[in-house]
Amino acid sequence: MLDFVILGFLSEHALTGYEIKQIMMHSTSNFIDASFGSIYPMLSRLTKNELISYKENVEGGKFKKRYMLTGKGREELIRWLRTPCVFSPFHYEYLAKMFFYHLLPRKEIIPLVKEFQKTVAIEIQKLEEVEEHCKDMADFYQYATLRFGKECYSLVLDFHQRLVEEIKQEK
Repeated sequence: MLDFVILGFLSEHALTGYEIKQIMMHSTSNFIDASFGSIYPMLSRLTKNELISYKENVEGGKFKKRYMLTGKGREELIRWLRTPCVFSPFHYEYLAKMFFYHLLPRKEIIPLVKEFQKTVAIEIQKLEEVEEHCKDMADFYQYATLRFGKECYSLVLDFHQRLVEEIKQEK
């Protein structure tokens, strides 16, 4: 999916790998994020497959490659956008661990769940900061992905709060 996200970004502007990472951090990180170690190899692959091209230039005394979407890349992006989405179950590490929490003493479980809640709360805070930063710049669909992330994370947080209460009542 990273390839199509990059194609989508490049459909709007010519960008450097660094700029792609920055945009991703402030827009799609609640559902897809990538390191420079993933972005640059993907840019090479997309270039090799002629879905993007680049121009090399010097900006501010620094050598930069600015990537652009090709006609073939736009066709591939549009084809992907028109492909119906298939729901796939989430593969969360915490669910795998929770499945086996019966192997731990109960006194250890609640602190683990509460620690997980803290990490989710931090993610919600990050999304609120992103929302504040880009609420006037995002289009309807881009903002919808942000709302989905916030609502999904809130659901996870609420579920775990109820879980803590249930664990406390468990005999």
